[in-house]
Amino acid sequence: MTTRPPRASLEAHLEQELLSGRFKPGEKLPSERILAETYSVSRPIVREVLRSLQERRLVDVIAGRGTFARAARTTDGARSLDAFFRRRQVTPRELTDARIMVESVTAAAAARLATDEEIASLLATLERFDKATNVVDKARADIAFHAAIARMARNPVIEAMFASVSGLAFELMLRSLSDPHVAREGVPFHDDIFTAIKEHDPEGARQAMLGHLSVARRTYGADYDKSLDDIVHRELGKLIPAVDLDHLLNEIFDEVSP
Repeated sequence: MTTRPPRASLEAHLEQELLSGRFKPGEKLPSERILAETYSVSRPIVREVLRSLQERRLVDVIAGRGTFARAARTTDGARSLDAFFRRRQVTPRELTDARIMVESVTAAAAARLATDEEIASLLATLERFDKATNVVDKARADIAFHAAIARMARNPVIEAMFASVSGLAFELMLRSLSDPHVAREGVPFHDDIFTAIKEHDPEGARQAMLGHLSVARRTYGADYDKSLDDIVHRELGKLIPAVDLDHLLNEIFDEVSP
């Protein structure tokens, strides 16, 4: 007789079912009672397994309704990578180099593939940036602009790569937008990038994005090789001392995911 799987095996089995598409996004999983009976484990063990799957963003547990398969989101793996980057004390130089490699190619792809609807949405994001009255709101519109371009590339790997650095990129934007000299040089590139995408000019979009991201190299001075975490906490202290950075970054992760 085959032994029913213990807690670890139950979790691995349900994980495989979810990843393989056996349960479609939004589909309800069997109840705790049925899972407990099927796998000969206690309901507390089932509850632990479902809680673990929820923490790993594979399911949504809704009180009074049950457990549902969760659709994959671009940012599902981003938070763990964000934590890794922070432990490595990433600098503006390192982040900028990585963004240039990814986003210049992404902008070119967006220029080839963008639909009229996406172009209109991108313009609305730029208008939101222009109307923002404080640095934090401008940075939120800025990250939305870059995330939209990443989605236009129609490549989930590229989109996930951008999402993984979106928290750090947002912090870099806070630094740039709070410095009048950096903002004066960098912000006009937004219009250049948008125009190239609107005109379906891949090389123009690539060059505009390269110019935009390269501004930090020329303008950051000593900050270019400092820990980005140290820089942003310094800048936030100047701007809005009461800000909850963790809460703000969680909101940013939600915003960059479709």
